[in-house]
Amino acid sequence: MFLLQANLVLSLALAAAAALSERNSTCQAVHVFLARGYGEEYPGRQSVLVDAICSGLSSCDYEDILWTTSMEYGFCDAVAEGAANGLQQITAYNLQCPDSALVLSGYSQGAHVVGDILGGGNGTFFNGCVQKSNAGLDPSVVPGTKIAAALVFGDDRHTANQTYNVESGSGNQGLFPRSAAELESLSNYAALLRSYCGLGDPICAGGDINEVHWSYFDIYSDDAATWVKQMLSQNTTTSPSSSASQASTTSSTKQTTSTLLNLESPTASVSSTSVSSTATATSATTTSVSGASLTTCRISLMLLLSVVAALAF
Repeated sequence: MFLLQANLVLSLALAAAAALSERNSTCQAVHVFLARGYGEEYPGRQSVLVDAICSGLSSCDYEDILWTTSMEYGFCDAVAEGAANGLQQITAYNLQCPDSALVLSGYSQGAHVVGDILGGGNGTFFNGCVQKSNAGLDPSVVPGTKIAAALVFGDDRHTANQTYNVESGSGNQGLFPRSAAELESLSNYAALLRSYCGLGDPICAGGDINEVHWSYFDIYSDDAATWVKQMLSQNTTTSPSSSASQASTTSSTKQTTSTLLNLESPTASVSSTSVSSTATATSATTTSVSGASLTTCRISLMLLLSVVAALAF
């Protein structure tokens, strides 16, 4: 009898583990794209945010935008790769799941990527590198019309006094403010965008308090998630198909390069999905949250395994 119970609980535990780690094979009503910060493992600090967004939603998951985040690779090449892959992944997902509402979020260098995906980008950045130009998503056609909300945190391209800026650093300039032309293009998504910047952040606000840059998701995840859900409630995209899912020019100094390296190397987040750093957009991993936080899933799995251990004795 005990052996039967143990086998049953073990089966449930293994099923829970598989559900947590497997690639999601169906479309979700809400699909979140994450662009990690410099030096982070996927998905980085934003795992807290995606849990908050998907909590309470019956059909919600996320996907990491694949790109290389290392100074050795080159800042400009990395951002250009992230923007290109992000555009490809968003387009591919929309082709498979044309009714899904799409949410974008990026942190630090990943915020730069998200801004370029939406409004296009180019420029001269760290050590004089020149970023390849890309056009942003056209907001008048798919997949641009499917963007329900977009978030950026600690953006190195933060530009003062934009309508979508929030928090205490709103009036400050980042390391590389956007040009007038880029701002005009990005303004197409102004009503769907929030840019979080705290006063003192060295990346988005010209400050010198590293902790401000590191703490966005400890402080603002719930606020950002609430806003995203408000945006989703105004969005008519609610019925996903069941098809399969596959996923201003500013010169820099060595000092600012050192600032970025010193800032973004500590990573306190836990990766919720294992993804290689290859730049193949079609290999994107999608993790299903389905209304329950990944943390809750892990706790449930641990409890099930504890029961198995107890029954074994």
